[in-house]
Order: sequence, then C-alpha cells, then structure tokens
Amino acid sequence: MGSMFLVFIAFIVVFTLTAYLSTRWAGTYVERHIKGRLDAIDSIANCRQVPEPWVAPYRLRAARLASSGASESQLSTLSSVTRKRCLTNIQELIRFVEARGLSDSESTKQYMLTALREEAARWQDEAVWAELVDLTAPAPKRPDDEDAPDA
Repeated sequence: MGSMFLVFIAFIVVFTLTAYLSTRWAGTYVERHIKGRLDAIDSIANCRQVPEPWVAPYRLRAARLASSGASESQLSTLSSVTRKRCLTNIQELIRFVEARGLSDSESTKQYMLTALREEAARWQDEAVWAELVDLTAPAPKRPDDEDAPDA
C-alpha cells in the first residue's frame, strides 16, 4: 500500500512538472512568434525597411559566397531568391493581419494592411529592391536603435 502511494505521488509530481514546463515552452514560443510578426510589421510599415531577420540568413550566404570569390551574377541570383522569400513573407503577414489583426482599431488594421501592400508592390521592382537590400553591406541600423543604449 505504501509503495503504491509513493508511485502515485511520483506520477503526480512528474505529470505536474511536465505540464508546467510544456506550458512555459509553448507560451514562450507563441510570444516569440507573435513578437516577430509585430516587429516585422513595425519595420515595414513605420521604417519602410525589409525586416533584418528576414534578410540575415541571406547576408551570411552572400558573405560566404563573396569570400569564396563568387561572381556578381551569383550574388544577383541570391538577391532574387531573397526578394522572392521576402515577398512570400510579406504576403503571409498581410494574411495574418487580415485574419487576426492584433490591432486596437479598424483604422490601425487598415493602416497596417495599406502599408504592407504598398511595400509589397514596391519590393516587386528589382531596382527598388537592389536599393533597399544590399546583401554584401552590413545590416542597417533602425532609426529607433539610435536611442537604445549600447550593450
């Protein structure tokens, strides 16, 4: 009887700990996911920039290609791939805002949608894209980063 009680207590402890840790992990995952989307919307709508997390992996690839002596056409191809992926990402953001919004009012939602659609149309132009995103240059600082203290 006593060993059965200890097994029951051990099961309750393991179950409770597992439930707690999985809930924390899920909460952190959802928070990071939504924050990433909101940061991307802010970067696009307010700063008219391509979100750096979208471009960062391609900057690393471009740096590796450049260090291995890649041609300009290879870097241009990588830029086209980057633009295509970013256009897909912005379309996903548009669908996200249309479906969920996460805004305090309908006018804010419409502002976000208008800004996202305008930027998506602007990014279609290859010349504008080349001006907006130079994969060989270091990541640009956001205007609101100037006020942030250096780490």
